[in-house]
This record gives sequence, C-alpha cells and structure tokens, in this order.
Amino acid sequence: MAGIYFKELQKINLNRKWIFFIGLYILMFWALVEQFSEELDISAIISIIFSLIILVVFNVIVIIMKLETYIDETKISYQYKPFHIKPREVLWSEVSEFYTRDYKPIREYGGHGIQRRIRRGRAFTISGNKGLQLILKDGRKILLGTNKPKELQMVIEKIKKQN
Repeated sequence: MAGIYFKELQKINLNRKWIFFIGLYILMFWALVEQFSEELDISAIISIIFSLIILVVFNVIVIIMKLETYIDETKISYQYKPFHIKPREVLWSEVSEFYTRDYKPIREYGGHGIQRRIRRGRAFTISGNKGLQLILKDGRKILLGTNKPKELQMVIEKIKKQN
C-alpha cells in the first residue's frame, strides 16, 4: 500500500463572518415579519418557513464544506465535501506537468469554491492564493488550493525526483 506523502484538510474560517451572517439573518427575518404583520395567512407562514429552511440549509452547507487533499506515490486524491460524494483521483501517470503556484482567486477563477474557466480549467479552493497546478495529458487543468505551500513544495520535489 502506498504511503501518504501529503495530507491536508481545509475548512472555511468563519471567525468574524458570523457577525455579518447573523445581522443578515435578523434583517431578513424582520423584513418577512414586517411584510406579513398585518395579515398572517397561510401563504405568509409558508414564506417564513421556506425562508428559514433556506437559511438553515445554507448554514449547514457552509459549516460542513471542506476540501481534503491526499498525495501519495501513485495518485492525487481530493474531495470537496459536501459536493463530491467520493474522492476524485488523478493518477500520476495521467499528469504531464505539476507545480505549486500563486494564483489570484477572483481574477483567474471568479472566487473560491469549485470554479471552472475555459482557459484555466477547474479550481477547487477554500481560501488563500497558493495551490497545486495539475496539467493532465489530455489537456485538462486542475488547481487544488492549499494552506501548506512549503510542505506541498517539498512533496512535489520528492515526487519529481522519483519520476
């Protein structure tokens, strides 16, 4: 069995962003109550419940969202939960070029998350501006974001020496 050279788990850092979200939720709830304060019929109650369900689903997705990256001697494995049911794997034999690089998330990909651009390929990022660029033999490009660029660079150099 192949040993894991690199393992990273990235989650969204919500430290100060919760204040913004709570304020937004209070404002939204207040607007719903004000809109239906005069006459509270069944459609008003359904609207309020539906809005609250959307908020809860959004919060759950944000809380459980994470990017897991594993690199071993045979493959790169990544999973962007909750959107990937099982890990995606790229064998080293499918990769023509790979390197760590700085990128501009908004300019190059339109932000963080799962992004796709015709010329730049797919990006799977949570935060930051450093990542592992993979160029596959079939021409596809994949960028995996990292918060451990130095450790990743050492692993990349180790793998390049083996190949």
